[in-house]
Amino acid sequence: MDTNAVPRLAAGCRLHATEPVLLIPEGTLKLSGPARDILAQLDGRRSVSEVVNLLHAQYADADRAVIEQDVLSLLDRMVQRGVLRI
Repeated sequence: MDTNAVPRLAAGCRLHATEPVLLIPEGTLKLSGPARDILAQLDGRRSVSEVVNLLHAQYADADRAVIEQDVLSLLDRMVQRGVLRI
């Protein structure tokens, strides 16, 4: 996935309102670390680069390159699991 991609949650998938889990048709995926913050930014309009910029503003002490790598890694895994669409 490249940073110009505009990912969105697949149909039937949504974040739980208060818990760090992703609700999927088959059940739930427990989210750890910043995964919930990353997935919460996916609205089908923002590019990966825009999501990285928002997260970098939120976590200003973190290195932008590390945030970008973490975001790309998570999104690639979520695409493989079938819960994200590009």
